[in-house]
Amino acid sequence: MTRSLVHDEVTPVTRSGPRWPRWVFRVTATLAAVMLFDQAIFAGQFLSGVYPALDLHRENATYAGICVLVAAVAAVLQFRPGRGPWWPIVGYVLLFGLIGLQILLGFMHTLALHIPLGVAIILIATALAVWAWRRTWPR
Repeated sequence: MTRSLVHDEVTPVTRSGPRWPRWVFRVTATLAAVMLFDQAIFAGQFLSGVYPALDLHRENATYAGICVLVAAVAAVLQFRPGRGPWWPIVGYVLLFGLIGLQILLGFMHTLALHIPLGVAIILIATALAVWAWRRTWPR
């Protein structure tokens, strides 16, 4: 408890930070997960014979990577000033690195690694998005 200098009233001191960084983080984490999930849809369409879907797959990879970088910035904001945990920052930076590797494997046509890595990327992004929507954030 602290005493206000203006009024002689007692105001509680809270450890939680502002709420807006949490909402920015939630929205960007969800958007990144959806865009990465779309990658599997476009790849499946291509493998089913809808060949223009490969162009969508390639272009969406760029936008999904940018969205992951935006989610990393949002993770920094939820850490400070939002007073959330630090590890989502590391998670999104590592996820961005995996996406870079994924793009390289795709252009090299190394599908034996490209497809399982894509599944892992989608799972990681989904886990981060689900975690972002938890009611409380344990430290």
